[in-house]
Amino acid sequence: MAASAQFSVDQGSNEVNDYICNACEDQNKVETSADFYCKQCDRFYCGNCIDLHGLFFAKHTTFGKKDIDKWPVSKKVVHFLLSCDEHKDNKVDKFCNTHRQLCCPQCVLDYH
Repeated sequence: MAASAQFSVDQGSNEVNDYICNACEDQNKVETSADFYCKQCDRFYCGNCIDLHGLFFAKHTTFGKKDIDKWPVSKKVVHFLLSCDEHKDNKVDKFCNTHRQLCCPQCVLDYH
């Protein structure tokens, strides 16, 4: 899993927008959608930043969106998927056998 990978998740939505360019993010630019992933750097790049990356790291293996199946899942997406729908700040880490559902510690206190 990529240590620096990110998705942009709209706070009021369940929709995951896209991968974010790490180079643009490092420069505090507006979130730019990533078009490439570099396996050796373990980072994502937009169309503009991949050119500069290619100049410095010509031997690195990069994957475009046509090879997105070779991109890692980001920690932010894992967090999004493991977050409780009702208690957004809590992680789903319990299973209720009675109700046959995943739940967070607060759900356990409230409902289980």
